[in-house]
Amino acid sequence: MNRSKFSVRLALSLLVSGLVGSSWCSMNPVLADAKTWEQLLKDAEAAVKEKNYDQAEKSYQSAISECKGSNLDDKFLAKTMNDLALTYSAEGKTDLAIDTLKQAMAIKEKSLGADDPSIASNLGNLALLYRRGGKVEDATAAYNRALAIIEKKKGPSDPQLAPFLTGLAAIYDDATNYAEEEKTLRRVVQILGDSGNQAAKIVAVNNLAALLKKQGKTEQAEALYKESVELTTQTDTSGRGVDSGRNKAAALTNLARVYREKSEFEKAQPLLQQAVDALAADKSTRPADLIVAIDNLAMLYRELGQYTDAEAQYQKAIAVQKTITDGKPADLGVRITNLATSQQLQGKYEDAEKNLKDALDIYTRAEGDGGVDVATCLTNLEELYREQGKFDQAEPLLLKALEIRKKALGPDSPEVASTASDIALLYKEEGKSADAETYFKNAVAIREKGEVSPELATALNNLARLYRDNGQYDLAEPLYKRALDIRTRLFGEQDPSVAAVLRNYAVLLRSMGQTDRAKALDKQARAIEDKAG
Repeated sequence: MNRSKFSVRLALSLLVSGLVGSSWCSMNPVLADAKTWEQLLKDAEAAVKEKNYDQAEKSYQSAISECKGSNLDDKFLAKTMNDLALTYSAEGKTDLAIDTLKQAMAIKEKSLGADDPSIASNLGNLALLYRRGGKVEDATAAYNRALAIIEKKKGPSDPQLAPFLTGLAAIYDDATNYAEEEKTLRRVVQILGDSGNQAAKIVAVNNLAALLKKQGKTEQAEALYKESVELTTQTDTSGRGVDSGRNKAAALTNLARVYREKSEFEKAQPLLQQAVDALAADKSTRPADLIVAIDNLAMLYRELGQYTDAEAQYQKAIAVQKTITDGKPADLGVRITNLATSQQLQGKYEDAEKNLKDALDIYTRAEGDGGVDVATCLTNLEELYREQGKFDQAEPLLLKALEIRKKALGPDSPEVASTASDIALLYKEEGKSADAETYFKNAVAIREKGEVSPELATALNNLARLYRDNGQYDLAEPLYKRALDIRTRLFGEQDPSVAAVLRNYAVLLRSMGQTDRAKALDKQARAIEDKAG
């Protein structure tokens, strides 16, 4: 079944969340021509808000013509071109956005000088565009120039440096240059330490903690996550609390994830509940973020075996999803499927079946009978029927899912191989050995066309077990040997998956009367299992 991911909505981009408008100066036009320009900009901004980018471009181009034709001050032209660049960026026209932004910058530099502080924001925008277009060296240069401008005017510890340093750290992260990234993020934390901006500090501390965790420095990461949670309870220098539910929820969720990975679920649960509460109390919260937080809490309840609590959370997620008027049908389908999963785990088969059928109807109406998500929903429903021993209802669903995936994804896709294996396992449960063999062989054949993989080892192991159970020992043994060789090469001799094949192979050897060899394999498997704990 589809299961929602335990995810955290916090990233390096939060301090540099996107392209920003021109910060050159405030625009208070008084001349008639300037008022015409101002109206054109308002029209363009309204079109952008409605995502009517063609109309926005036309309005911006008219505003540019107005600036040039009426000989307005350069500041009007520079702002117009800057905002047009943002529109191009929103449309995915990255190269055009870069060219337009560079023109806007050139106008500002001519009027104000190359080191004017207002140019730093344009450089930050340019760096984001360069990074988006894969021009890493240009992006790095733009960030460094912005940093140099601010440091020259305001010193090396000014809080305005933080977003540009964070953007630079993101480039280091892309290149897996974690040493430079850590150095840069530590500087951000230090700069923001006395800034009084609690929300920015929370983001900075979380970003550094996420990097440390990525590097395996778990204890350091946990300490920082605790610090970020503590920051959410403090006030900034103006006496206001940290009113961003998203920042608070991210801090709580990150710390909860550390506890969850240590199986300290009792510590994780209240933090995830607080994250949900923080987002629910913040009127600016996006419904999608609240849904992620609810799903995280529901997943934890499932891991604790508290399926009734998980079901209640999934019901809440569905209610929130239904408030999103322009949401994708698939999003509601995921929510309903999660609910069905929790009901199935409780043995509420009728409720689970109803919800899975509702999800199937949603996907079918959105994608047609041949949609990939339709196939996934069919396999979920099949799993429910198989668990109840309703093989006659399960079989046609899997066969239909197989045909959909063959047509939509290609006959040799991994998803087709997985579906073939599921069909084979179903036939094996029904005692249809000949049919099971056909589909197990199909799965192996598809996997063999790709690179050597764990999935190929599993397919070989499945087919070997079928032959073993049927007494076809001569066919089973070479398959076990291949599966064992693949897992050993991929994971090493001490991996638990190697022990699993050794155990299966030992069963085969005993059936063949080769007791000593079987004992040797069992001993080898036991040593691996003991070491793994």
